[in-house]
Amino acid sequence: MLRLFFGSDVLSFQMTTTNTLALQKTRAFTRFSQAEQEVVDARVYSGIHYRNSDTTARAQGRRVSNWVFNHYLRPVDRRSNEDDSGN
Repeated sequence: MLRLFFGSDVLSFQMTTTNTLALQKTRAFTRFSQAEQEVVDARVYSGIHYRNSDTTARAQGRRVSNWVFNHYLRPVDRRSNEDDSGN
């Protein structure tokens, strides 16, 4: 969804865990796809899922994101928010 919203996979950002049981570690990414792949790998490496489960779920998530983006997230017509004075 973020890739669709920003119109690109390329965007530098950081994420920090909020899990109180985990070491507080900040991860830096230059692409949304990097974070996406790291989530898949982490779930596989920690034994939570099989790789096929996560890659299948990632594909499903992309289909849902595309559908929602194309059907519900529409550009805002800023002119409709202007008052009578033109501001």
